[in-house]
Amino acid sequence: MTVPDGLSCDAPDEPDTVLPSGRGLPCGARLAGAVRALAAAKRTDPSALALAALLLVPDGACDPGECDVDGRVTLPLRPVVTATDSAVRRALAAAVALADPAFRIVPAADVGRLEAAVETLGYRNKTLAHALKRLSFQPLDGRVTELRDAVQMFGFVNEWCFDEEQVRRRFRELAPVYHPDTGVVACRERMAQLIDARNLLVRHVRTVYGSGAWMEHQPAR
Repeated sequence: MTVPDGLSCDAPDEPDTVLPSGRGLPCGARLAGAVRALAAAKRTDPSALALAALLLVPDGACDPGECDVDGRVTLPLRPVVTATDSAVRRALAAAVALADPAFRIVPAADVGRLEAAVETLGYRNKTLAHALKRLSFQPLDGRVTELRDAVQMFGFVNEWCFDEEQVRRRFRELAPVYHPDTGVVACRERMAQLIDARNLLVRHVRTVYGSGAWMEHQPAR
């Protein structure tokens, strides 16, 4: 790695020792650990890495902040690094991200906002689940054997207004709602009756299509 001012990229005898006139960079613990690891891999020190990265970092780069999910630490730097703390953090974060595209730094403030958003979404999900539960069909006693019950369960107007594809499409819409393991309104009994209703409606469609009765109930055009 080439650095300005004729600095050598070779690691000094004590790479992280702060000279009397040196400085400490307040930054997130995760960033500091990644910077030390990258500097060791490049056989240099964080100060030389920062100076090189300062030449490359774009102006619009985001400052990762003084604290991240792993906490706050002070990264020792040599006095030759004179840029502002924000600029150095941006540069070091860019260098780490360039070396490892999978590396992401989430500032502690953003973590708090994300946690609040997740909590809000969780609350809304529970509210939605309660609303769906109130609006959902009530499980019948035993299995679904009556066509009118199956029609009502699938939300059709009557037994003559759907075909087999519409039945299967509606089942694919309802199944994720009631699936006992992953459904929003998880209910094993409702899911079983939904399957019964689907099978009953499919048999009905095939029967009326085969007998020609379906055409008799279609409105005249």
